[in-house]
Amino acid sequence: MPVDRLPAGTMLHRIHRTSLAPVFFGPGPGIPPTYRFDSARSWFGVLYVGLSRAGAAAETLLRNPQRLMVATSDITERAASELTCHREVRVVTLYGSGLSAVGTDNAISTGPYGPCGLWSDALWDHPDRPDGIAYKSRHDSNEICLALFERPDLTFDINSTRPLTAMLHEVAALLDAYGKSLSPT
Repeated sequence: MPVDRLPAGTMLHRIHRTSLAPVFFGPGPGIPPTYRFDSARSWFGVLYVGLSRAGAAAETLLRNPQRLMVATSDITERAASELTCHREVRVVTLYGSGLSAVGTDNAISTGPYGPCGLWSDALWDHPDRPDGIAYKSRHDSNEICLALFERPDLTFDINSTRPLTAMLHEVAALLDAYGKSLSPT
């Protein structure tokens, strides 16, 4: 199985609703799968992060590529957090040559969600016990994102959390890089 190893202390980036904790393995108890790599059988939660803030922003703020503007509410309701894991993180490489090695293609990052949840369940239950999946962002194929499986020994330090409204210059630069702007209030 193709595995990337991220050393303990690797900085991970998350853009999340302020109503959720920076470390949140969703979708939550009793809630059916919502996002791409959520467990199809609701066996475990998933924490979505990017290896860069741009990757986290692309997956969170740019979900509708036809829209040229991002709603102000998408900014006011979210924060940016930087996390580090206490231990090495082992993620199955579901991009590049890793796709063929496991027997899939890039539809894992761009196609329907249903099969992706089944992949998560199979990998979470695999004897090698990977910690999650590394995949190409659907909204920026230059960015690598992670879907981390909820495991008792996978714990994180929260290095910082800032509301996006407190970093509007950085948010504006990110949006501008993708040809987007913030809608007027």
